Amino acid sequence: SRQFGFLKLNSPEQSKKKALVVLRAIKYLERMLVQAQAEKQRRKADSTKINPDELKDDDEDKGISIDPKTYCKLGHFHLLLEDYSKAMSAYQKFYSLKGDYWKDASFLYGQGLVYYHFNAFQWAVKAFQQVLWVEPGFPRACEVHLRLGLMLKVHADFDAALKHLTLALIDATTPASFSKLEIKFHIAHLYEVQGKYRLAKEHYEALLKEKTLPSHLKADICRQLGWMYHVVDCTILGITRQQKQAIAIHCLQKSIEAEPKSGQSLYLLGRCLAASGKVHDAFIAYR
Repeated sequence: SRQFGFLKLNSPEQSKKKALVVLRAIKYLERMLVQAQAEKQRRKADSTKINPDELKDDDEDKGISIDPKTYCKLGHFHLLLEDYSKAMSAYQKFYSLKGDYWKDASFLYGQGLVYYHFNAFQWAVKAFQQVLWVEPGFPRACEVHLRLGLMLKVHADFDAALKHLTLALIDATTPASFSKLEIKFHIAHLYEVQGKYRLAKEHYEALLKEKTLPSHLKADICRQLGWMYHVVDCTILGITRQQKQAIAIHCLQKSIEAEPKSGQSLYLLGRCLAASGKVHDAFIAYR
């Protein structure tokens, strides 16, 4: 599960590894489970024929028990293939068979990722928090903090969200699926959704000064800034009423320059232009 988000098995360049390692491993584990279940059913049938009154589950299963960890491994492989439904099914089987499942940080992490995919944030938060409790030095701690921060932001638990996003930002030892610049963007956006507009503005503008800022992130930052200038009172942002719409339009135009096919930025630019009385230009942006 720790390789999820880093090992892209569904990408063309990983096709050989996908076929040779993961798919073969899944087939092997599934065959093992099927054979064990078939043997269990056969023994049950034989025991019933001999003496139904003496049938005991312990005798049936003797020598054919399956290690619950097999289901956990199967869940990890399905997760790597992004087959979330099968991953969840395997993880749930491990959960039901393993009494001390909560000690397995890799299981909790994998289960949390599946819950995250299905937007079951309440359960994902619980799973990720357990990961950090069981293994504070978990090799994917940065990713755990990142996803906790994003989910807690959605749940409006802003203080906790900021704590986890900050921990993800300062973690220099474990990898994450987001770059440090992207994490900084989400911290700025956190301030924005809290209504701390001036602080958000400062963080967005600081990001725009980064020399290695990728175009997609520049587009997102300029779009957020542009719309913020459009809707937030000018006194809060420390600008005049005359500057307000001009800066909003400029930021949205910069967003479109960075990402020309962004329908959202084009739509917001149209809104700003229409509000400024530039109806013809607004129509072009909408179109």
